[in-house]
Amino acid sequence: MLGYLNEIKGPVRLKDRVAQPEYAGLQPEHALFETFLGMPICHRDERIGSICLVDKDGGPEFTDEDENIAAMFAARAASIIANARRYEAEHSAKADLETLLDISPMGVIVFDVRGGEVAYMNQELLRLIDTLEMPESSMDNVFEVLSFRRADGREVTYMDLPATRALQIGETVPAEEIVIQAPNGNAITTLLSAAPIFSESGEIVSVVSVVQDMTSLDDLDRKQVEFLAMVSEELRTPLISIKGSAAALKDIVESMVPTEPLQLLRIIDQQTDLMRSQLNSLIELTQFETGKLSVATESTDVAGLIHQSCGGFLRDHSAVTVQLDIPAGLPKILVDKQRMSQVLHNLLRQVANHSNESLPIKVAASKMGIHVAISLSVAGSFDRPADLPREAEHDAPPLLFKQIARSHDKFVDMASQGEGLAYSFCRGVIEAHGGRIGTEVDEQEGRLTMTFTLPSVEDADEIQLSAMPRIASEPMPAPTDKTQILVSIEEPELLRTVRRVLLDAGYGTVETFGLDEIEQLASSERPKLILLDIAGREEASFRALRAAGKPLNLPAIVFCDRDDEEYVVRAFEMGADGYMVKPFSPSELIARIRGTLRRSNAGGKPAGNRTFQLGEVAINFDERTVNVSGQPVQLTATEYKLLTELCNSAGRVLTQDMLLHKVWGPGYSGESQLLRSYIKSLRQKLRDNARKPTYIFTEHGVGYRMARP
Repeated sequence: MLGYLNEIKGPVRLKDRVAQPEYAGLQPEHALFETFLGMPICHRDERIGSICLVDKDGGPEFTDEDENIAAMFAARAASIIANARRYEAEHSAKADLETLLDISPMGVIVFDVRGGEVAYMNQELLRLIDTLEMPESSMDNVFEVLSFRRADGREVTYMDLPATRALQIGETVPAEEIVIQAPNGNAITTLLSAAPIFSESGEIVSVVSVVQDMTSLDDLDRKQVEFLAMVSEELRTPLISIKGSAAALKDIVESMVPTEPLQLLRIIDQQTDLMRSQLNSLIELTQFETGKLSVATESTDVAGLIHQSCGGFLRDHSAVTVQLDIPAGLPKILVDKQRMSQVLHNLLRQVANHSNESLPIKVAASKMGIHVAISLSVAGSFDRPADLPREAEHDAPPLLFKQIARSHDKFVDMASQGEGLAYSFCRGVIEAHGGRIGTEVDEQEGRLTMTFTLPSVEDADEIQLSAMPRIASEPMPAPTDKTQILVSIEEPELLRTVRRVLLDAGYGTVETFGLDEIEQLASSERPKLILLDIAGREEASFRALRAAGKPLNLPAIVFCDRDDEEYVVRAFEMGADGYMVKPFSPSELIARIRGTLRRSNAGGKPAGNRTFQLGEVAINFDERTVNVSGQPVQLTATEYKLLTELCNSAGRVLTQDMLLHKVWGPGYSGESQLLRSYIKSLRQKLRDNARKPTYIFTEHGVGYRMARP
């Protein structure tokens, strides 16, 4: 009977089952019964059980009403059983996921957005918290007592962490290096990433943050650098012995005049010199990595530097021809002459190794904004890899420089690759001077061009160049009209130095030590530019910059202690139009000021387009005002110029390099992160949705486009 009940979909009723219970599918010892009601339990056409009732109390048999009641109980039971099974499956999947996360080498933390609390922390994250040795009383509010700072030492609040930003912008925030410090002083270096989790309706329900402990990697990098430096120093001793022995033997052999032994000795001598040069470069590379390499810059004539370097190179490579193209009137450059001569010599030597000896190496120089660009062009038989972009970045050179130092674990390979080591050394020296290096391969003509930029010195003939805080002995040429510059520097000696430099150059100064008076002075004195020293007071400086610079559209140059990418991008995001790393020369400061003022003035009034109206956005270029839905919007000078360029080309796509060149200058080519930060800020101020834009559209892989009015 029970088997029959499982086969049919409807209920089963019996009123006279009194003997032989085994026919009902029950055990022989089961109690006897007379009446029976069986009701199947089904969920979505799936049989998941049955309800069986026997011997109705107070009645001879089960009725239709009893059957209806049993059917209701069966429906309720089906729902309960299905939910229980689903919960069991979800619980099992959650347990499997937690087991997987608990054995993960990275910390994982999940924040419940609705409840506003931590939903999950894996074992690795708990271990990281334990390493901070925090008191138990602090564990309840762990994220309130912890402090956070970036790798450059700048403190950030909990609201600036990747998890909070992922919640705010609804996008994945990639890896950011953050140092987490406990109140007792213990700290760990981590790499944080975060991503939001959306519900089916598109609402953010939780945020997942991944924490990677960087302590062991930092220790490994440091030990590798120290080991390489030690090995390089140790290898110098046998090289000196080989060099001395070869020189002594050469003197003996020369008196005997045998040709072949003399040639072998020359080879030993040349290869020893090459190894010594490579070891020196390797030692300097370790100094690049540890930040210990210093450069002593001075005003240098471009033509003289190139002629001297090429002349020294040609003395050792008589078969090579060098063709120079150096126009007259180039400004001088700020370089360490000895190191820059090494750079030119290394690049010439590596280019010559792959050039056609019948064709000359072309060396040219030209002015690019406040920089001077030096290029080396050569025709050769080198091949271009299929995955190399047409215009390589400075960290992606072509095949002839294929073994370039990208991390410490490739230094050993570099030691046997003179080309890669030489290029890495050149790149390090150029970047230490504040320049950039890039490559371009013309496949059709079979020509490679390497170009690097260096900061120039305007009016260098009238300037005695020195490092701050020493001052030029001769006054600089004054501008045609006296321009007021607001200077806020906390250090008295630096403030006096900058004041004298500006006065000698013909500028007027409005000065303050603190940050509280910046907004008032900017409004009352109406300066054309703000010079702000942010070192040691970053957050307060950025707040002052937003309060003073944005409402008046004043450009600003900030003085920094560091020049790493994250630090610089943060300064630009807060409204800076330029940055300078201390110490700097007076001439470099004046060149930066002039360049910033030129860019600010150039972006003021686009010819032939005094107003721009698109949707709720209205721009009056004559009055330099921007309104959204009738409300004024405050933009920085750089944001206004970027918006102007987009509006002038409304309907057309502007590449990233075009915008960077027009708004910031040629020296910022490739700084896509900087451009993205400003585009994001513009969209927020124009109330434009990045996912469904109305005004500024992203053309992926190309650039940006302003909608046509």
